[in-house]
Parts: sequence; structure tokens; C-alpha cells
Amino acid sequence: MQGAQIRRIEIAERGENQVTLQGSELSAGMYIYSLIADGKEIDSKRMILTK
Repeated sequence: MQGAQIRRIEIAERGENQVTLQGSELSAGMYIYSLIADGKEIDSKRMILTK
């Protein structure tokens, strides 16, 4: 695992939102993504991308 940030998506509006990633733009592997609100990490999850 390299631990590098590959993308940052900022959402200006509060409330329910949805983000769609294009898997074709990423290499196969395991990714960890985090939800950060008001400067605090709320939750982190793992995503495994296979090709």
C-alpha cells in the first residue's frame, strides 16, 4: 500500500449527496476512502477494484 491521496472531491452543499467514480480511470487494487465533514473524519471504508 502506498498511502497516497489520489483524488479529493469537495461537496459544497450539506445533505444527501452522491459521488460516482470512473473505475476505468483507476488502477486495479485496494483503495481506502474517507468521509470528512467540518474537518473531522466521520468514517473510512475500503474498496477493491478489479479489472
